[in-house]
Amino acid sequence: MSFASLPVINLKSNPDDIRQTLLLASTTTGFFYVSNHELNSLQNQMFSMAKEFFYLPLYEKLLYVSNPTSYDGYIRIGRENLDSTNLKLIDEKEAFKMRESALNRKDKLPNIFSHEENFKIIEQFFRQCYDLCMHLFQYLAETFQIDKDYFTSRHKWNQKPGVAIKLLHYPPINQIEQNTNVIRAGAHSDYGSLTLLFQHDNKSGLEVFDRLKNCWYPVEARNDMIVVNFGDVFEYWTKGMIKSTIHRVILPNNINEQNQSRFSIAFFCVPNGDTLLTPIPSKLIENYIYTKDEHAKHVFNDNDGHVLTAGEHLQMRLSKTHQY
Repeated sequence: MSFASLPVINLKSNPDDIRQTLLLASTTTGFFYVSNHELNSLQNQMFSMAKEFFYLPLYEKLLYVSNPTSYDGYIRIGRENLDSTNLKLIDEKEAFKMRESALNRKDKLPNIFSHEENFKIIEQFFRQCYDLCMHLFQYLAETFQIDKDYFTSRHKWNQKPGVAIKLLHYPPINQIEQNTNVIRAGAHSDYGSLTLLFQHDNKSGLEVFDRLKNCWYPVEARNDMIVVNFGDVFEYWTKGMIKSTIHRVILPNNINEQNQSRFSIAFFCVPNGDTLLTPIPSKLIENYIYTKDEHAKHVFNDNDGHVLTAGEHLQMRLSKTHQY
């Protein structure tokens, strides 16, 4: 399977077809599309809210600034660098991050999000994204021939650190400052287990990295499909059979698009904090030998023999990418 053509999982397909495509995606690209997910209406409403927030004056957004303890809230341009191999870079984006626990702290959210009707939309979006991940986890467990609840039992709702939504805004690049080397989001792998990415208005820029061929491939923005990718946790769990695929956001080639905002929404599914990052009991990986490439050596800091928990790994990755 080539990175130039990502697999598509149609949720209305035959379960055997879904499992077969999921195995192909997990062991090759690490990225795939999901169609017929029934989240189109909710995602459109979420994008409307995101735009309303990001177009606020900076001083208003700074009232909800993120902090080094929770990493929740508003993240202004210059406060995040996802490429932890190059500390001189900054991501040309701003973001607002909400963990599942934000649903219990409605009064701490910006008015745009805490408004009764909007808050209900956020709650529904959180739950339906979570349910979709659980659905995919069950298929994955069957694919790897382990207990059907193996993954879902390690992602219980209402347990720390909790799933998270990140609203993302990539501002337009002023023509005077145009530079084809501008990175909107640095090269990185995701820290959890699964990420759902919703793209908007067919705005391009997302790229995935083929670690074998050492080259980048564009990911087409499809409003009707969710882009799904595996994170670091699955590289631990499968001894490297599933790669935590590196990706980034660059300026699109189209000059007109460079002068327009790009919006996306990421839903991060992470295991409960005390979950051990030990290999799954699957015969498919029983004899698999994990040889770490340069990215894995940098990211998976477990050379001292200590078995990390999902919570420890998440905190380690977050502390490297946020600047205060």
